[in-house]
Amino acid sequence: MRGKAMAGERSGGGLSRRSIGRGWARALTLAAASAIALIAPGNSGAGEPGKDRSSTSPGDRGQAAAPPAPKHAGVRRFEIGQGPRSYWLFEPEGPKPDSAPVLVFLHGWFSVNPAFYGAWIDHLVRDGNVVIFPRYQNDVGTLPKDFLPNAMAAIHDALGVLSIGSERGVPHVRPDTRRFALIGHSAGANLAAQVAALSADPHAAIPVPRALLAILPGEVLPRRHPTLDHIPPDTLMIVAVGEEDIVVGDQRGREIFAEATAIPASRKRFILFRSDRHGFPPLIADHMAPTGTDPKLDNGEGVLRGLQLSMGEVNAMDHAGFWRITDLTLRAAFDGRTLDDVSRDPEQFRHLGYWSDGRRVTPPIVDTNLDAVPRVVPGNGLKIFPWSNLRRVALDASRPR
Repeated sequence: MRGKAMAGERSGGGLSRRSIGRGWARALTLAAASAIALIAPGNSGAGEPGKDRSSTSPGDRGQAAAPPAPKHAGVRRFEIGQGPRSYWLFEPEGPKPDSAPVLVFLHGWFSVNPAFYGAWIDHLVRDGNVVIFPRYQNDVGTLPKDFLPNAMAAIHDALGVLSIGSERGVPHVRPDTRRFALIGHSAGANLAAQVAALSADPHAAIPVPRALLAILPGEVLPRRHPTLDHIPPDTLMIVAVGEEDIVVGDQRGREIFAEATAIPASRKRFILFRSDRHGFPPLIADHMAPTGTDPKLDNGEGVLRGLQLSMGEVNAMDHAGFWRITDLTLRAAFDGRTLDDVSRDPEQFRHLGYWSDGRRVTPPIVDTNLDAVPRVVPGNGLKIFPWSNLRRVALDASRPR
C-alpha cells in the first residue's frame, strides 16, 4: 500500500505533481511561457493557489515531528523604491527584536513577486531574521548584465535604511551585519554567488556573507566576473540541484561549487535532491521545488504570475529539505562552526522523514566530491535553446513593419 505523507507545519498554495510527464510538462510550460514573454510581455491573470494537502516531516517512523515554534508571531513588510533597484524588507515582530541577522533572498528569473517564495520568507523571518528581497529586474525590460549592479544597489540601500533605524517614523530592526547571508534560487542563486565574490572587495561595501546557499542555480547569459574564487574562505556554502530540473540542470551548480576554490571542503556541500513518488502528494525535485506560495505577500506583479503562484506547493522537500538545511547552515555559520561539524551526524542534511506507511522518504545525495554525485540530464537544462536568439526575435517583433 502506498504511503500518505505526514502532516507538516503549514499549508501552501500549489498543484500536486503527479507524474514524470507532468514534471516535464511543468518545466516546458514555464520555459515556453518565458520565451513567449520575451516576444509579447504582459501580466497573466491571477492564479488561484490550491492547498498542499499533506507533507512529510522528519521524525520517528510513521510519526510527524512537531516543528519548533516560531520565535516571532508576525512579519512586517515594506516595499522601498521603484523599478529594478527597488526591494522588499521583511522584519520580525511580536516581539520586535532590537537587532537581527540579515538574509538577502535573490529570486529566480521573472520571479519578482515575493509571494512565489512567501512561505519560505515567512519561515525565515519568524525565525528571527530580517530578509532583503531585491527586485533586480523589471520583468523583461532589464538586461541580464544589469542584474548584479541592480542587486548590489538594492542591498546597499536596504542596509542603509536598516542602519538608520527608522524611516518616516517607522522603526526598523537594526541589522547585525556580523550575521549576514545570501540565499538564491535559479538565476538568483547564480547572482548570490557573484554577490558573495564581490564581498571580498572592500570597495563593494557589503558585509562578508557567513553563508551562501545557491539553490538550483542557473544563469540567463554567461558572466564570469567577478570570479568565484574570490568568495571568502570563511563562508559556508551549500549548492543544491534537483534530479528532475530540466530548466537549469546541474551544470551551473557544479561550476559554482568547483570555482569557489577558496572555500575548503569542510565548509561546503553539494546536494542532489531526488524525487519520491511513493505517496501523495509526490515529492518532485524539479525547478519549482524551492518555491512556496504565500498569497499574503502577493504584490500583483510578475510576467508569469498566475503560472508561478499555481506551482508554489509547500511539502516535505521544503520543510525538511530546503528550509531545514538552510536553517542548519545559517546556525552553524553564525556560531562559527563548519559544515563538517554539522554533518558529524550524516542524517542532518539527508533526513526528509517517513511516509505514513513507514517507508523513508528518498534522501538527497550530499557530498564534497562532484564525481560522487550523479549528473542531472540534460546537464545544462533548457539553455539548449539560444536565449540570445530569442532576445533578437523579441527585438525584431517590436520593430514597426
